[in-house]
Amino acid sequence: MAESSKKQYNKMPTAFIVFGVLLISLMTVIGISAFLRTNEIRVEGASISSAAAIVESSGLSIGDNLLFINGQNVSLKIREALPFVSAAQVTRILPDTVVIEITESAAVATTTFEGELNVLDSAGRVLARSSGGLLSLPGINVDDLIEIRGLEIEEAVIGSILKSEFGAETKLQNMQDILAAMERERIYEDVNYIDVSSISNIHFGYMKIYRVVLGERRYIRQKLERLTTAVSEIEHRHPRTPGDIIMSNVTDVSAEVGFRPTQ
Repeated sequence: MAESSKKQYNKMPTAFIVFGVLLISLMTVIGISAFLRTNEIRVEGASISSAAAIVESSGLSIGDNLLFINGQNVSLKIREALPFVSAAQVTRILPDTVVIEITESAAVATTTFEGELNVLDSAGRVLARSSGGLLSLPGINVDDLIEIRGLEIEEAVIGSILKSEFGAETKLQNMQDILAAMERERIYEDVNYIDVSSISNIHFGYMKIYRVVLGERRYIRQKLERLTTAVSEIEHRHPRTPGDIIMSNVTDVSAEVGFRPTQ
């Protein structure tokens, strides 16, 4: 009996020590957190969405405790509220600053659905939509974007990828693949339309004088890699001559490219 009491007595100092350490740690955290209040929220990298809109959608406020800010949740809120934002990196800088670094999707194409113009990124995600025929976006001239032709659309929701009608899924995939390849080759500015109405005869307008015939979707990357040098060769043989650049049979960057002048 005495031995059991002695063991309990020996355990008591250890329990008090552990409790004391935890209490001191808690008081330290509380003490430090009292000074880590947000005094500045800085937005970097945004050109289309305003800094005020980004801060508002983030849910952050001056006075928030830096220790309790969840960067992933803040990023998700911003991306859900602002379609043009593709990524938002949240960084806490002690003692009182939060930096939100924004990556915006590039507006590259347009398509019409139910009488409204939809602005798309290279993945076919709807970034904005006209209202009453009007569409104003800072730094973006809608007339300079690529017009998508021949795609049957079932639904266009801002912030989501276009939904094609049943049976037109391949056309939508063709559009996405071509836009992604054009983004890699950086030729957006020279393309005025893409026509995906025929899955075996995909073509697009280039430099406002050529129609580039891709044929099927196969070897899209190789075809667009070959395009720049092919145009140089064609312009050397046929200076400023409108016509069709035939790339249907191109499988690599050294393949022969045909040209058919417009009659």
